[in-house]
Amino acid sequence: MAGLKIIIALMALAGASAFSRSMPTMSMATEKAGMRRKEWTRALDRATKENFAEVAYGAKSEAFVSAAGSSMAPKLKSKIKQRAKQLGVEPKADFCKQPWKGKPLWLKAQAAEDLKKVVAGRDVEAIQAKLEEIEGLEDVEFKAPEGSDDHPLFAEAKAVIAEVEAAAEAAAAAAEAAAAPAEEAPAEEAAEEAPEEASE
Repeated sequence: MAGLKIIIALMALAGASAFSRSMPTMSMATEKAGMRRKEWTRALDRATKENFAEVAYGAKSEAFVSAAGSSMAPKLKSKIKQRAKQLGVEPKADFCKQPWKGKPLWLKAQAAEDLKKVVAGRDVEAIQAKLEEIEGLEDVEFKAPEGSDDHPLFAEAKAVIAEVEAAAEAAAAAAEAAAAPAEEAPAEEAAEEAPEEASE
């Protein structure tokens, strides 16, 4: 019986781990907002009475809280109210009242992770297919840094494609060069035998 309980517990743990890996995390969902929960919390805890309104209700905080989701957003807003009470500031009642209606912000993080995996596998067809898939996503955009033609992830993927293709071409050329002497040898032997037969 004890052994059965251990097996069940291990299966439950493995299932929970797989579920957590497959679901987008809050940090993924709020990547577009330019903040992580730890950074947001640190900024709020360090806010003073003078800068509280900007820290708690500024554009970055609003984007972060709005994108946090229906389960986490109320907790974040509650934390803002608690900090306002500590500082003796009147909380903003209408802050982030509307639910998030923008694009799913976790898509970009998921697409980036998927691209990194296929690049690590160095499978040219898989990399090309993933690049096409990402470029076809309406809600995801990987902007190239100023002065660059591609986003770093795209540039790395294309560099791997070029490297793998160059290696394949070099291997094919080496195999062809190695096969050439073997094909020439019978022809040379036949040419040497021909004069001998003529002299006989």
